[in-house]
Amino acid sequence: MNTITFDLALTSSGWARWRDKRLSYGTIQGKGSGMARVHGILLDVQRLVEGADLVVLEGYSFASRGRAIVSLGEWGGTVRHWLHAGGLRWVEIPPACRCRYATGKGNASKEAVLAAAIRRLSYEGHSHDEADALWLLHMTLDATGTPLVKVPETHRTALAKIDLKYQPKLGVDP
Repeated sequence: MNTITFDLALTSSGWARWRDKRLSYGTIQGKGSGMARVHGILLDVQRLVEGADLVVLEGYSFASRGRAIVSLGEWGGTVRHWLHAGGLRWVEIPPACRCRYATGKGNASKEAVLAAAIRRLSYEGHSHDEADALWLLHMTLDATGTPLVKVPETHRTALAKIDLKYQPKLGVDP
């Protein structure tokens, strides 16, 4: 299954893709401000999603504060609406589940998740955004029966909280 995952943010969104049994990953850098930035990032997301059977988004982080909450909500809503309107299959994984799968702790720090990616996934980078997207991808592949890495069973309990059977309901009036 061709799958792409996103750790959505307005300055640097991480993505990871499993396509034709090949792994790739990177970041999308937000440029400008306001809706111009949202539009530019969305164009990159649209390009990356092309050909995907499943899109996985990290859920909202409720630790955000101030104006960031509104901006992240607008950005996340824009992507979710675009996926829904396009009839694309997408699901959401809560940040605590990603943390638990990566480290065994649902409240793990960004640094601990990155360190786990370096150790368990042989990730050679230093981007928290890429590391998060890679963990989302590995979780999804594990949940669909095609794991690329072995994680402890205690970490795998995070898989029980994700539903990969989501199908968009098109033609529903808002």
